[in-house]
Amino acid sequence: MSLTDQVRDAGVVGAGGAGFPTHVKLSARVDTVIANGAECEPVLVTDQWAVGQRPADMVDALRAVAAEVGAGRRVIAFKGKYRELIEKVKPYAGDDVEVFELDDFYPAGDEQVLVHEVTGRIVPEGGIPLEVGCVVQNVSTLLNIHDAMAGRPVIMKHVTVAGEVRRPGVYVAPIGTAASEVIAAAGGVTTHDFRVIEGGPMMGSLLQDIAAPVTKTTAGYIVLPSDHPMVLRKAMAGMAESRRAMAACCQCRMCTDMCPRALLGHRIRPHMAMRAVHAQLEDVEQLTGTVFLCSQCGVCEAYACPMGLSPRRVILSLRERFVAAGRKNTCRDRPEAAAEAQRWARVPKGRLTERLGLGHIHLPGSGTPLPIDPPWEVRIPLKQHAGGPATPVVTPGTRVRPGDVIGEIPEKGLGARVHASIEGVVVGVDGRSVRVARR
Repeated sequence: MSLTDQVRDAGVVGAGGAGFPTHVKLSARVDTVIANGAECEPVLVTDQWAVGQRPADMVDALRAVAAEVGAGRRVIAFKGKYRELIEKVKPYAGDDVEVFELDDFYPAGDEQVLVHEVTGRIVPEGGIPLEVGCVVQNVSTLLNIHDAMAGRPVIMKHVTVAGEVRRPGVYVAPIGTAASEVIAAAGGVTTHDFRVIEGGPMMGSLLQDIAAPVTKTTAGYIVLPSDHPMVLRKAMAGMAESRRAMAACCQCRMCTDMCPRALLGHRIRPHMAMRAVHAQLEDVEQLTGTVFLCSQCGVCEAYACPMGLSPRRVILSLRERFVAAGRKNTCRDRPEAAAEAQRWARVPKGRLTERLGLGHIHLPGSGTPLPIDPPWEVRIPLKQHAGGPATPVVTPGTRVRPGDVIGEIPEKGLGARVHASIEGVVVGVDGRSVRVARR
């Protein structure tokens, strides 16, 4: 069986982003494979702890992926500050795998930024690394690929739990476990009135339901007081952001001058979106690039804007309107070179963390991930990936064991398999999830 088939059968998806089905990437032919170990979001240490326990497995999977896609160049990209992790990986890299050291800036882990750092190539507007001969795999995804090579599907997830909890760290949870149970495993919350950010503080979102399940892409839970500035910002309605933009944007251009994608030469101009909202001109052709090329990294709102506004939220609102109106991205150029400022107009991660009000949260770069006890019931989403939801192949009353297939890839569709994460009985199936109980 080919590696692509093994990965498909195991339901591997990108563990560090939108969950793109990995078997699709492995069907390409490229010259470079990059293991993304940047983990540039403040607070999160999920990838660092996971790889620190299994450096040899990660490197072996990288070699296997390179052989599958025909890549002659194999690169592992870590922040240079991750010295302990780099020293753990180097003995297994040998002469055929490069260890590339990145500066400590945000968003070094963005695929397009990473490709430019490692290869000097610029991904076309609205494109993906495959278009410039690269495959980028998150290091935790590579660990899942290594498991797939041994016939083990993706049923567990490493998750950083940080903030207002008694025992912050990285926990290993069966997929489908409620967020509340993962947080309880970390000793519980230390403040009465709190909210939880799922994912990193920059691109994560407020968890609306503490019973929401862990998925294949859940990177972390950050527990903060309800009145923390980050919580208040993420809770603000989009319409309120638009009103603030109309009242306070001074058109300083800092959002555009510091935008990571604009610095790569892409036609994204966040300040133009703010100007359009102010002038109530939301359907102008010049906004197409800005609306569709924005990666929602949050640099504009968290670091660049001196007025504390959120071009990111304004752009997201415009995108929703453009999509509803049937408009599509027409920007597909490939810039010849990045902007001169791209080398120095970067956001230092440490300074960003302080600005976010998270400087008091310090998790070490290495540690032992702790497995949590299997919960009595899991709710496993059928859509944990880019593409369509998996098609359930079980019914209530079906007995399952860990690793049994409970959701199959839609016929002629983009998707990924879903597996049972605990032993038990299926107690509920709907179009969104499969519930398995240990009874």
